Amino acid sequence: MKFPFRDNSREAKQYDTYPLQTTYNVPLESIPGQLLEIHPYQDNDGIDAGANLLQALHDVRIRDGENASPAHAFELWFDRGEFKFRLYAANERASDRFQRRTTNTYTNSEVTPRTSGRAFPELRPNDHVAGARLSEERHTFLPIRHHNAEGFEHGDPYSDIMGEMLTLDDSLAVVQVIFKPAPKDWTENGPNGESVGDVATGLRSGSVTGFKDPLFWLGIRELEERDSSSKDKEAAKIVEQQRGEQGFHVNVRVLAASPQPREARERARGIASMFAKYYNATSEQGLDHHPVEASDEEMQRLLAQMFERKWQDRGMILSIDEVAGLAHIPNREIEVPQIPWKSTQSGSQIAAEATKDEANTSGVEAGQDASSDAGWAGDAAADDGGI
Repeated sequence: MKFPFRDNSREAKQYDTYPLQTTYNVPLESIPGQLLEIHPYQDNDGIDAGANLLQALHDVRIRDGENASPAHAFELWFDRGEFKFRLYAANERASDRFQRRTTNTYTNSEVTPRTSGRAFPELRPNDHVAGARLSEERHTFLPIRHHNAEGFEHGDPYSDIMGEMLTLDDSLAVVQVIFKPAPKDWTENGPNGESVGDVATGLRSGSVTGFKDPLFWLGIRELEERDSSSKDKEAAKIVEQQRGEQGFHVNVRVLAASPQPREARERARGIASMFAKYYNATSEQGLDHHPVEASDEEMQRLLAQMFERKWQDRGMILSIDEVAGLAHIPNREIEVPQIPWKSTQSGSQIAAEATKDEANTSGVEAGQDASSDAGWAGDAAADDGGI
């Protein structure tokens, strides 16, 4: 099995801006799904909880042999001076499941369906917009860095990603992660029909050097190979270990808008560059960013995809752990200002803590093991329905 060479040089990306001539105001009534607003409680498990949430939300729908699963979205907004966290559920059934699963997984966080207002930050006349799409540098079966593989040595990547999103109060920045459940055979039927076994074999033979370079497929660039290294052989083991894991088809988009063209360019470039910086694995897999051409056709296409939360097949399939690194609710580890933290515990959690404390106190007074009587008044929701 042969894979085309991809030029991995870190040349400067050219970001240009597109001037808007009209207002883009997307009302909630115009989108088919439901938008959920999240106010996170600071003491949560961050990326780990994100993986648990995604596992609970993974529900594949097969119709006539095709994957008919709807696509959902996680979004980070810096909207004219304030961070906002949004989950987009493609339908009402998914919305109900998202609300219950999110509050169960991110204890004390508040999840509220939006019933009025905008479905996307307002874009104004005289705003200049710049955008990017992300892709993987090597074959999609090579995992990007995540919390259960190598880990993030400098902590949650959101620290710097959200730091780059901070912009002027009359400007905005949006990160959108679209995720669509992949069938259970995703590791055996990947892009172009490859399996994880095919990719592992290619790594051991030294033929998997890159992803899908368009110049190769157009016949402009020849296939190049290199000797298989110990790094490639270790990567082959990691690739094969993905068998049996759940996966999602993923799109990642970045948008920045500002009355000042330079600010829009710098924010779009900075945010996209942070993704390229923090998710690189030792196997040389990582994320690459592709600026959107500042033409009317290309920018209007990007805006429409983001407004509609539209999934596009870009050959990017990630495991749940990989997606969790890209789409999760942050915790107090993130020290970026303007985050709408929820400052109080929910009533059920306070009652549970009180019950636990009372049990501990009684146990100590009676000379018993206090831990034996302590318990949680858990409010886990059982749900056998699908998204």
